[in-house]
Amino acid sequence: MSALPVESQENPLEAILASVNDLAVLPQVVFKIMESTGDADASAADLEKQIIVDPGFSAKVLKMANSAHFALPKKVTNIREAVQFLGFRQVRQLAMNAGVFDMFVGKNDKESLRRRAWWRHSLDAAVCCRWMATHFKELSPDEAYTAGLLHLIGKTILDKSNPDLYNTVIAAQERGVPDRVAETHFYACDHAQVTAGVCAKWGLPGELVQAMNYPEPDATNRLRACVAISHTVAHLAIAGVSEEQELPALFYTWAVESLNVADNLKEWLDAGIAAIAANRSTS
Repeated sequence: MSALPVESQENPLEAILASVNDLAVLPQVVFKIMESTGDADASAADLEKQIIVDPGFSAKVLKMANSAHFALPKKVTNIREAVQFLGFRQVRQLAMNAGVFDMFVGKNDKESLRRRAWWRHSLDAAVCCRWMATHFKELSPDEAYTAGLLHLIGKTILDKSNPDLYNTVIAAQERGVPDRVAETHFYACDHAQVTAGVCAKWGLPGELVQAMNYPEPDATNRLRACVAISHTVAHLAIAGVSEEQELPALFYTWAVESLNVADNLKEWLDAGIAAIAANRSTS
């Protein structure tokens, strides 16, 4: 690989984060909906006020409420009805999905193709995170879902900051270089660092921010461990496991130890893949 194009920058991570205002900002409606759905005193009317200011998201809420999946006897025609039917949790998930998805859209087919793959992986990891969190009292399934959904945002931010440079990252990966190694070589920071940085910039909770740097060991942070394991499960849900591959070697050792799942790793993998498959069949 050639020399770092960004090696002259004093702090490349800060430089990339400084451009985030122009590259990727979660829509304000997403923040407002996250606040409302996290407020125990909020009502359907309160949430309706946050939704109706965004026509695009309003349409998504009505479309979901009227989807064949729910098979309602009559059409839902207003946002408050839709919120009452779907529930806060479903609306919160829809808001996160809609807000984050917009960041994974490319300017051309080549960019869109890789970003769609990152989006699919993020969604699968989110589903696995939520399922895993139900087995640990200290983890919130909703927060775990958000963590899984956000954990690859750094990739699309790096890509948007310099698409041509990310082409070189992809080329290095095709030669067997790990993604974070290639990203660090060409950008002087990797996607996990960027994700954590941008989540901090957005003012997201500290525990969620810390979980974003999922490749780095932190045995005390079970949310980070959940993301690390779900990241691998989402990958294996597509790639599969060959007979010659040793399952433990495919996972982050520190995360497996943190969640104490070493003895049942195959069962966790199978169940996580099943959760992902079930979600895909209904989405």
